[in-house]
Amino acid sequence: MNYYIGIDLGGTNVRIAKVDDDGRIIQDVIAPSHGKEGPETIEANILELLSQFDLTGVRSIGLAIPGPVDGEKNIITMATNIPGCEGYPFADNMEKVTGIPVFLDNDANAAGLAEAVLGAGKGYNEIYFLTHSTGIGGALVINGKVISGHKGYAGEVANVIVDPNAKQYPIYAHLNRGGVETVASGTAIGLIGKDLIGPEGDSSRKLFTLMKEGNKQAEAIIDKMSKDLATCLAAISAICAPDCFVIGGGCSHSSEMYFDRVREYFKSMAHENMRDVPILKAALEEPGVLGAAMIGRSHLE
Repeated sequence: MNYYIGIDLGGTNVRIAKVDDDGRIIQDVIAPSHGKEGPETIEANILELLSQFDLTGVRSIGLAIPGPVDGEKNIITMATNIPGCEGYPFADNMEKVTGIPVFLDNDANAAGLAEAVLGAGKGYNEIYFLTHSTGIGGALVINGKVISGHKGYAGEVANVIVDPNAKQYPIYAHLNRGGVETVASGTAIGLIGKDLIGPEGDSSRKLFTLMKEGNKQAEAIIDKMSKDLATCLAAISAICAPDCFVIGGGCSHSSEMYFDRVREYFKSMAHENMRDVPILKAALEEPGVLGAAMIGRSHLE
């Protein structure tokens, strides 16, 4: 049996798991990541945690990062949540210590890869994964391989403009006005809700609750969010023509409140030959660490 180590590194916590070919977690640990303390501290912490694992039969180590990764150079290109890590040679250093090949990728790519090979997208040749949470990220996976693109930015749709006339809320200064993350992410709709409804509507969770209770303003915000997401998916479908879309992330836990709206808007905007593309809810409970493990496997296959 082959095994793979997955490391899901966040700004607050890091989770490490030993995973087999079927995606079963054999051993895992979660601990503080020391994400604000610099790359040397982060690396030393990961290596200390790895020392708890039996690495017999482990073919690769995959490290999922909250930010873009240059796949060719195997380095982080931007790391907002783990400052100071841009360009740091995590892969080279960890390979020298463990003797095992190490591969890096973006955390959204890792989650998309997990859903493609183990989750909702299993059985499809080409999937497009969208993470709909605090922010919006994406990953294109074809035949079990993540398409990384120039400097690791393939699939990163946050800046795709879906409503150029939208009010610009203070999310991230580098995003375009009307970029899908600025109008349809959990953060964005929380800011819109706070503006239009007040403190009782200042988060996606509160808005979904208000919508269930029949609040028309909350429903209008969720409906607009659904249309903006569908606009983005329709644009993706015209370029990538995936066999299916898979949507995960925190907002997707309320999928019953908006997925059908997204599907209907998508059908009204997509090319007639793409209107039958299914829009599925992510299926895995642990896509981050499983995807991290699959990063390495995908590079070896």
